[in-house]
Amino acid sequence: MTTAKPKADAVEATVEPATVEGAESPVPKCGAPHFLPALAHVRCQRDAQDPDRAPGASDHQHRHQDGDTLYQW
Repeated sequence: MTTAKPKADAVEATVEPATVEGAESPVPKCGAPHFLPALAHVRCQRDAQDPDRAPGASDHQHRHQDGDTLYQW
């Protein structure tokens, strides 16, 4: 009898923080989901918003690149 492993590892592996050379801590990613339900799996790959900015102020246009396909919202 074989047991199947859950695919939760695959989901967790896609959200890894990027590191900056010479930095001690990883740079967190924005991760904001696309607002269209069909593209809810698409998340922003840019760096997180600067915490010193006012709440609700957009720091950047959200962006996700998958191969040659570029999503912006």
